[in-house]
Amino acid sequence: MPFRFVALFAATTALVLGCALPASAGELQQTDRTLLARLKQHTLWATPASRLAAERATNRRVRAVAVRIADDQARLDVALRAVADRLAITLPAVPTEQERRWAGELSGDSGDAFDRAYVNRLRAEYGSLFGLASDVRAGTRDDDVRAFAQTAVDTSLGHLTLLESTGLAETTSLLVSATEDDTLGGGDLALGAAFVAFAAVATFGLLRLLGTPGRTQPRTRR
Repeated sequence: MPFRFVALFAATTALVLGCALPASAGELQQTDRTLLARLKQHTLWATPASRLAAERATNRRVRAVAVRIADDQARLDVALRAVADRLAITLPAVPTEQERRWAGELSGDSGDAFDRAYVNRLRAEYGSLFGLASDVRAGTRDDDVRAFAQTAVDTSLGHLTLLESTGLAETTSLLVSATEDDTLGGGDLALGAAFVAFAAVATFGLLRLLGTPGRTQPRTRR
């Protein structure tokens, strides 16, 4: 009986310790690698596209947003390369085929058509990247990947807000993907909407809680 107890305890301890250990590069999940690869492809087209928009856009707000996004993308790329180097992951050297088509589209546009194409193509990208980074943030076992995924979530959401502040964002732009087929499935959109709604509710509840420190129950009279 004592031997069986010791054996069970040892097996349980090994299981717990094994789950607690951080993953090495060889143990990364496929979604971890996909996020790093997709973000690299994104920066390879979005950074020069934003530099171009900063010069060519006719809308002053679009130019200002493009400058901010280009600067943020440069910083994100530095963090991305640091994570990839630690994990010995080779990043893509070219954007996706769809992103290359978008780059060609922007180079041929001008005036209001250019402004709208820039805003809505990038908005489409950030919508899908936000969902992917959120999934990785929740599921990865690597601490560095988790921290980077959180940065990607924050950056994507911030850039979505900036792009929408131009007043040129179209509802259908979030239905476009830069990979595989050209549209996102309804399940993906529903998941993203549910995530945003949950985050908003959680944030509101947290603010309510933090806004009432030291709250005590009213005293009852005897």
